[in-house]
Amino acid sequence: MLDTDLLAQYVGFTENEVRDLCRKYNRNFDEVKRWYDGYLLKEEHIYNPKAVVSVMLRGNFKSYWSMTGTYESIIPLIEMDFDGLKEDIIRMLSGEAVEIDVSSYQNDMVTFKNKDDILTVLIHLGYLAYNEKKCTVFIPNEEIRSEFVKITKRRRWNKTN
Repeated sequence: MLDTDLLAQYVGFTENEVRDLCRKYNRNFDEVKRWYDGYLLKEEHIYNPKAVVSVMLRGNFKSYWSMTGTYESIIPLIEMDFDGLKEDIIRMLSGEAVEIDVSSYQNDMVTFKNKDDILTVLIHLGYLAYNEKKCTVFIPNEEIRSEFVKITKRRRWNKTN
């Protein structure tokens, strides 16, 4: 997700593939884009294949991430609140991008030294998107935004938590 090089088009569905699927299954492309796009890898718009297949077959625009094992594993990471991580997530929920240094992450799901390590893990898991040119991270689409809203509501984040 950080440096896909030539493999970008094989990470998920491309925008053209999603357009074709929308025509085939009579789905609204603009709504599919709003809910499931947001990952830009080497100039290629990439869509989460599980979500796209689910919305094509079921017709329901909703988050399919909470039905995965990684959903529960990200909550403790966020609650570590390194260097104001929770505040940055709230900023991203409002549509902002946050600066990040992905170089410190050691590809280790246990040892976290700072906020950037956790944000980088969230990029790898697909919960955040990365703008390589600007070195920023952001919430890519409505599906993921809705998951972060659930987390923040459940945890009732505030300055004292």
